Amino acid sequence: MKKNYLTISEISRIVNLPIRTLHYYDQIDLFKPAYVDPLTHYRYYSETQIYQLDLIKSLKYIGTPLESIKYAQSLTPTQLLEFLSDQEQRVEQKVQRMLEVQQALLKTKELITEKMNIPKYNEVYETEMTSQRLIALKTVDLNVDNITGETFSTFTKMVEREGTIISKYGAIYEMKDYETFKQIFYDYLFTPLLTERYVELIHEDEQILEMPGGKYANIAFLFENNETYFKAYKKLYAAVQEPHSPVYEVFMPMNYSPTEPTEFVVELKVKIK
Repeated sequence: MKKNYLTISEISRIVNLPIRTLHYYDQIDLFKPAYVDPLTHYRYYSETQIYQLDLIKSLKYIGTPLESIKYAQSLTPTQLLEFLSDQEQRVEQKVQRMLEVQQALLKTKELITEKMNIPKYNEVYETEMTSQRLIALKTVDLNVDNITGETFSTFTKMVEREGTIISKYGAIYEMKDYETFKQIFYDYLFTPLLTERYVELIHEDEQILEMPGGKYANIAFLFENNETYFKAYKKLYAAVQEPHSPVYEVFMPMNYSPTEPTEFVVELKVKIK
């Protein structure tokens, strides 16, 4: 055996990899020792093999699967350069995804803060809002009384297909001087888009809408029944009287406990012209 061979303990210390990892890499033929003593079965490595481990560690660090790393070892320098360019693209996509996750977290915090900062219930108040992008599902003859699980399933699948999450449910309908609650029918179901990513819609009843920024008149209340809903709506209408303006209805849970009954806060918003 040549004297310049390194023991598995030595190379483990040099490259900062656990011995058990080197054993595993040997088993899967990813990184094999230069020499194995036939009597003791001790593994020995040459110093030049450190460069092989540098490639393995670098690719592993960015999340490249072990099978792909094994494939990369067989490439020519030109092919390896192309492979690394592809890996760079994958890293950029992951970075973008993490930025979107961060943006989603910030938006979700804003939504929770918005609920906590409702100044009063069952009274009209004003807020200043920035514009929001909404992913919306066009609806026909739909209101609080006849929303089905199938409707929500269609809406949820649409939202998840576009790579976002439902932070709160909303609906849009036209402001009118309704005589009864049963006259209110939704034009859209929506949830805010938590990121600025491009959304490719595939059905004609799916739309991206913008809730414009500006001053809004709002009323918030605990949803008990249709009567409490309509009473709050009439109070909002009397205060602003903006016929044909969209009313943005938002349902927000008061708690997320699996053991306590969930109460919902409803907030109705109308932009003041």
